[in-house]
Order: sequence, then C-alpha cells, then structure tokens
Amino acid sequence: MRKLFPAAASIVLLAACGGGLSRQMENPEDPQASLVYGYIDMADGPCWLEWFNMKQVAPKVEKPFYHFRVDDGVFYAEYIPIGSFQLNEFGGWGTFPHGNTMYSFFFPKQLQGLRIEKPGIYYIGALKMKDEGNFFKSKYDIDVAEKPSEREVLEKLVPHAKGTTVEARLLQRLGELK
Repeated sequence: MRKLFPAAASIVLLAACGGGLSRQMENPEDPQASLVYGYIDMADGPCWLEWFNMKQVAPKVEKPFYHFRVDDGVFYAEYIPIGSFQLNEFGGWGTFPHGNTMYSFFFPKQLQGLRIEKPGIYYIGALKMKDEGNFFKSKYDIDVAEKPSEREVLEKLVPHAKGTTVEARLLQRLGELK
C-alpha cells in the first residue's frame, strides 16, 4: 500500500495540471527554431481549448507531431523547426452540461499548410468555433475570426516568454504592429 501511494499521488497531480506543457516558454534548443502562435475562440464549442497540435509533412521525420502550449484560447510553440506543416488537431474536455467527454476536432488537409523556411515568428491567425448543430445532432465548424488581433494575442504571450530568447522577438514584433 505504501508503495502505491507515490504513484497514485503522481497520477493525481498530473491529471490536476492537465499533464501537458506548462504555459511558460523555454529557450529553444535549436537556434533555427521558430515560434508559431494563434488563437481559437471556443465560446460556441462544447469545451475550452486545452490542446492543439500540428504535423510536420516535409521533410519526413520520425516524430512529426508538435504539441502546443495553450492559454485561454491562445496556442503557441517556440520550438518548431524549419519545414512544412499541417494544422492537425485541437480539443478539450467537456464541461457542464457536456459532462466528462473528450472532444477532438481534426483540421481538413490544407493545400499550402504552413511553410517555415527561416527562423522567426509565425502567426496562424484567429479562428472561431461555430456551432452548426441542433438539439438532436452536434455539428461544429471552424472559421476565420476578426478578433483578437495579432497584437492582442502577442500581448497574452509576452508574460509566458519572460526571461527567454523568445521574449525579444515578441517585443520586436509588437513594436512592428503599432
């Protein structure tokens, strides 16, 4: 029994914090890495945004999926290498009245996708989840949103980049958006 307690406590702790990436950015190990970020408004969806990932399609790699940090609709990853990517999946855990259901939404294949040819910061844009279902059948779609602006998304990211090499790049981009 005593041997099981530490393992059980670890599982509970990981479940309580989501078991995912923290919101605080780190210095990328690869100097060629880029920051990719965007926003999804999930107000009309069945859950809040809790995960987002992207798949590298070129060059082919052993581990093609990149998991993003998430904070209040903003998704971001500071360690994305040079290559071509497709938005892959996003989702979250349902809340009342949707119960304890996991919702995953997959993006359709994109013609161009996201191509990163040189290190930098890349804004995917603001998206909005749309409820197109009815009482009997759930149906959701995603569309481009006008708000928040790139500047507003960046302002949410700056505190998470504090003390990293990414912070200076974010502040420079904010200055360009005045």
